[in-house]
Amino acid sequence: MRARRILACTAACVLAAVLLPARAQIVAPEGWRKETFAFPLAFAPSIPYEGTEHVRFSPWWSRFETPQGFSYVVLWDIRATPMEGVVLERALEVYFDGLMNSAADARHLHLMVPQTAVVLHPMAAPAGWNEAYAGAVHTWNAFTRGETLVLNAEIADRPCGDGRMQVFYAFSRAPRTDPVWESLRGVRQATPCAAR
Repeated sequence: MRARRILACTAACVLAAVLLPARAQIVAPEGWRKETFAFPLAFAPSIPYEGTEHVRFSPWWSRFETPQGFSYVVLWDIRATPMEGVVLERALEVYFDGLMNSAADARHLHLMVPQTAVVLHPMAAPAGWNEAYAGAVHTWNAFTRGETLVLNAEIADRPCGDGRMQVFYAFSRAPRTDPVWESLRGVRQATPCAAR
């Protein structure tokens, strides 16, 4: 009996040690849907990083007709060095072209696929982050009827030791002055630079 309890406790501790770091990678409020992907990303395999992508979708994400639609955050926990704005712009163009083409294929949309364009400019880095950019992603919404989509964006990055780097993306149709951004920035602020 005692041996079983010790074994159960040991198994629970090992499981916690394996699972907790992954859960700690991005901290979002209750009710936010989550997904995690390994690099290379299936829909954008040419993005050349090794690591993990963590995505958290706000409850407003799928309300595409509202200003708060498409409000979500993404964390890349990758092996990389700090990225300049032009590198981030190119990565996001590849990312959204791949994402929207993948969604269009899954939904059998037969449209001319516009190329994504991303424009970023430096902004003051939030506490705990080294560099930051703000700007817009001009793409299209393959999750509905293929209409034009402009997402406002904030991006922050920081080294996390042992050759690791975190790149945090916040996206929303809403302007960056909208209250939804308080939630997105709150997730960024609560996300630790924890080891995997």
